[in-house]
Amino acid sequence: MDPTDGKVIKPMPKSGMSFDAIKEHLGKLEMPDPYAHFARAFRGPQDVQDVGKYAYERFMSDNGFFSLYLPYMQTIEQEVIAMGVSLLHPQENSTGNFTSGGTESNFSAMHAAREWAKINKPNVKNPNIVAPYTIHPSFQKGAEYLNMEVFTTDLDENGRGVAANIAAAINDDTVMVAASAPSWHYANIDPIPEIAAVASNAGLWMHVDGCIGSYISPFLEKLGQKLTPWDFRVPGVMSISGDLHKFGYCQKPASTIFWRDAQLQDYHYVSIDDPFLGPYKMAGFSGSRSAGPIFAAWAVFNYLGEEGYLRLTQRLLELKAKFNDGVNSIDGLRMWEVDVFPLHFHSEKAPTSEIYQGLSDKGWLMLGLVEPEAITIPIDPALTDEAADMLLADLREITETILKDGGGKKGNIRYG
Repeated sequence: MDPTDGKVIKPMPKSGMSFDAIKEHLGKLEMPDPYAHFARAFRGPQDVQDVGKYAYERFMSDNGFFSLYLPYMQTIEQEVIAMGVSLLHPQENSTGNFTSGGTESNFSAMHAAREWAKINKPNVKNPNIVAPYTIHPSFQKGAEYLNMEVFTTDLDENGRGVAANIAAAINDDTVMVAASAPSWHYANIDPIPEIAAVASNAGLWMHVDGCIGSYISPFLEKLGQKLTPWDFRVPGVMSISGDLHKFGYCQKPASTIFWRDAQLQDYHYVSIDDPFLGPYKMAGFSGSRSAGPIFAAWAVFNYLGEEGYLRLTQRLLELKAKFNDGVNSIDGLRMWEVDVFPLHFHSEKAPTSEIYQGLSDKGWLMLGLVEPEAITIPIDPALTDEAADMLLADLREITETILKDGGGKKGNIRYG
């Protein structure tokens, strides 16, 4: 049912369903692999999924509410943070927090910057953020909650932010500059050193949205890929977001927000001294939360280690080459050149939206971009060669049929 059509009216059943009946009903709803693969990305191979699932289920009923206080949970969470930040050329006191996803991670950075500005830029009246046009919409969403504004700036011809455009958009109420490493839109890394220098010269908080790249770019570099520096090795970068449930291959919901220095982390916390309940201070925005994702992340990190992540990153590069060759061999289709992931392609002959609909009609649940129109392939190491070949074969058949017959039905391309 389309949620825009209206609400569902269903009373609580008088008698409960049997477990077998529940399993049967839910089994009918589940979309089959590989057609739903890209809606379930990003996953590691089955053994990695099994390790994370074991830890998740074992601790899913434990309340992450207590992660700042209970030693067994605090230690696991802090080890996850320490392992994560170790990938980002940390400073001596760099640290971080565990969050539910990229939206909360970016929200946390925005909130910290706003609170930091109250002390460091006391004349700000209406705090705003300046970022390239491709900044993730979680920034606009967060701004709605935090009573901030987001001003976006034009890109260069390759879909990257432009430092000069950022500088021109900064005003007296700007508290943060943000950029992507990489953006979802083009999978390219903004020129972080130049943008961070603009932020630093203006005395502003610099945040890097590394939700996609934080857990894969370090391993791409170790495998010889040349990437624009974007992490804490860049002077002026004060916070970085990184999604564990993307290329960390951890169970959802799981993300991280990293701080260049523990003193910056202080601006993240909201500490309430309740006269009835006592001190109330959480690791992130949420109160009660499952500890399952925390323990699952710890398990996956320790199961894979650096060698495992390098192996899975090499697998991604093999899949990237497979799709580059396969898509580009189809008449009119062109893969985009990207710094990191995900992969995108568009059609230069048949309308891209018609190809998107054709894939949907075949059963594939795909993601895409609206402007410019493109189809997204969020590959992960769980994708088999057989599934990739199925997609490429369907893509070729759909494209050739549209070119031969002169058009098809236009699909509603969307990000998620």
